Amino acid sequence: MAQVAQTSSIQEAAQHQVRVDAMVEEYSSIITNDVWEVVPTPEDRSMVGSRWIYKIKYVVDGNVEKYKARFMGKGYAQKEGIDYEETFPPVSRYTSIQSVISLTAWMGWHIHQMDVKTIFLNEVIEEELYIE
Repeated sequence: MAQVAQTSSIQEAAQHQVRVDAMVEEYSSIITNDVWEVVPTPEDRSMVGSRWIYKIKYVVDGNVEKYKARFMGKGYAQKEGIDYEETFPPVSRYTSIQSVISLTAWMGWHIHQMDVKTIFLNEVIEEELYIE
């Protein structure tokens, strides 16, 4: 796979088929998982902007393994108490990972690595969020 330079805009990404394929994969995942519904924007609600984030995933030898694209809401534009009440970051703590590895070694278990293409929190969101 020929390497494509780091991309910072959708206009640049659209010039490279590997980036377009990554965006199509992300969009398909969003649609498949029924993440949103298209509705008219109420006049009394604020809109959160959006953008595409582009990453390059490398293998150990430094070659490109995969081009990734993520569709993200600009969360920094949200206002606490208006757009959200709490936050739930989908990340693991290093101490949790260390505990699992230690337990695995102690019990003589095997660890298998996997790459999750798309992850969504399984939580019902009570607030309405409008993203453009």
